[in-house]
Amino acid sequence: MVVIVTRPASNGRRLFERVVERGYRALWWPAFDIGAAPDAEGARKTLEQLADYQLAIFVSANAVYGARALLRDAWPAGTLIGAVGASSRAAIEAEIHPPAGLIVTSQEGDQSPGSEAFWRAWQAAGYRAQRVLLLRAEDGRPWLSEQFRAHGAKVDAVAVYTRHPHPLTPNELQQLQRLITMSNPLAVIFSSTEAVAALDQQIDSPARAWLRTGTAIACHPRIAEQLLSNGYQRVVDATFDDESIIAKLESIASKT
Repeated sequence: MVVIVTRPASNGRRLFERVVERGYRALWWPAFDIGAAPDAEGARKTLEQLADYQLAIFVSANAVYGARALLRDAWPAGTLIGAVGASSRAAIEAEIHPPAGLIVTSQEGDQSPGSEAFWRAWQAAGYRAQRVLLLRAEDGRPWLSEQFRAHGAKVDAVAVYTRHPHPLTPNELQQLQRLITMSNPLAVIFSSTEAVAALDQQIDSPARAWLRTGTAIACHPRIAEQLLSNGYQRVVDATFDDESIIAKLESIASKT
């Protein structure tokens, strides 16, 4: 089975390598290239005011890496840290080294990962915040900001990294054309709704049609909805955790 990994950056590379270790013919075609903050000085000045916020939320591991490159001081003990997802939490612990007890993340066993799970965990903990800082790329889903604002918080967002569609190289495009002529089963892993359109933008119409002959693995129910809306017929759910994705691949391979 051919497996296409669209997750970008170091987490995508790690997942790709794990898929290869399991014996699959894997291709790493990241949907996006991740870069530095678009306004590094402005983002750095905002981060210098972290103590003015009761909560700072990292929407992804890439947000953690981007912010870490800009932080000059230790994390203030009075500012809680929101981690949207397990990979964000792991990156925070490895890169930020915050004081104990500051990280708020989704509860273990929550079956709906992402912003919704974080919001449930925040409410269950009984915390309140008057000022919230959202650390993300230049744009992003506004849902979490809307929840905090609806509960009276002032929310600021700062871009600590950039995310641009990744163009396939000529060699990758040639590889794609070879794959289209083969009859291997196909699985494509998607870890964001934006990746669905980004991958389509990299390829031509026959290649887009070929992708839809395979099985799409969606790391969130919202991604699954986007895939079905974009014409994928076979969509299966996983979580963002590598083990969940590998287990889903094993299940798909056993049926081919």
